[in-house]
Amino acid sequence: MLKKTTLIMALLFINAKIITAQTLSIGPMVGLNVSTLSAAPNTKNLLGLTLGGFANYSVNDHFGLGAKIMYSQLGSAYNYNDDLNRLHYIQIPLTAVYYFGDPGATFRPKVFAGPYLGTLLRANHKSSDEVLQTDGTPMYNKIDIGGLVGLGFNYRIQSRTWLNVDAGFGSSFTDVTKTTDNIYHNLAFGLNVGVSFPVSKD
Repeated sequence: MLKKTTLIMALLFINAKIITAQTLSIGPMVGLNVSTLSAAPNTKNLLGLTLGGFANYSVNDHFGLGAKIMYSQLGSAYNYNDDLNRLHYIQIPLTAVYYFGDPGATFRPKVFAGPYLGTLLRANHKSSDEVLQTDGTPMYNKIDIGGLVGLGFNYRIQSRTWLNVDAGFGSSFTDVTKTTDNIYHNLAFGLNVGVSFPVSKD
């Protein structure tokens, strides 16, 4: 009985490692985004940097789950002067992904959607001074919760190593400021490129 149980446990462990190795991949990602704040008058889009890492988990041949942890520069610039409000976030999007095409194809288009959680690290003007309200308190909330939709493609570089290209649009669900005169949402279009590697070798 003990030998049988040990054998079953060993087989389950080996099977779990095989599944993980075949379906889970991670890698670095970098990109740019163009952002602004909704309902903010006299503002224009602001170009920012994104940098971080991502993980892809394939549930089956066409459906997968994606997770990222990204440093992201959001905010807006002004039409009437050269100042800006630069918002520095750590964003964690979690997305469902649908892959088109044959599983063995080199080129796999995809669409994705899901929520994200953002934590504000700092909000500053062009001068690097912190963005404050008239009473001297911070202008922006520490937490930003929103949603993301997008499309892109994966291109096989070699066996189980993929170039990942994502283009997406994100919007806050909640007010990102502490002001009471209006409700402001982060709006951003981003283009990110990364390379995914298998967690372990075959």
